[in-house]
Amino acid sequence: MRTHRTAIGVAFALQLCIAVSAQYAGWTIPENAASEKSPLAPSADNITKGRSLFASNCQKCHGPLGKGDGPDSDARRPAADLTDEFRYDINPDGVVYHKIMNGRPPDMPAFKSTLSRNEAWAVVEYVKSLRKPQ
Repeated sequence: MRTHRTAIGVAFALQLCIAVSAQYAGWTIPENAASEKSPLAPSADNITKGRSLFASNCQKCHGPLGKGDGPDSDARRPAADLTDEFRYDINPDGVVYHKIMNGRPPDMPAFKSTLSRNEAWAVVEYVKSLRKPQ
């Protein structure tokens, strides 16, 4: 019973940290985003579609491999390195999706008027594919 309560406490603390981290940086992230999972399978087709959308919408700041080294990335405030292991736990599927859709002006534009829901989720699948296996 004690182990069960400890596990619940740890899970709650982790969810709270994820939510606070996402909000702290100035992002508008819904409370349930940390538990939201991609509705798309991480299939080759979805990743290929996501790669194409990333190349046309995100690469100019995040760079071709998502390292934050694109030509439009501000050297003083570089775009996020999407491959940074530190970001994995604080940017689960739903958080990445909402960051793509809502942006964070002036550093990152919102893509909700540019990408459909499934297109944004395809970008999420591609971004996840850039992460090194843990």
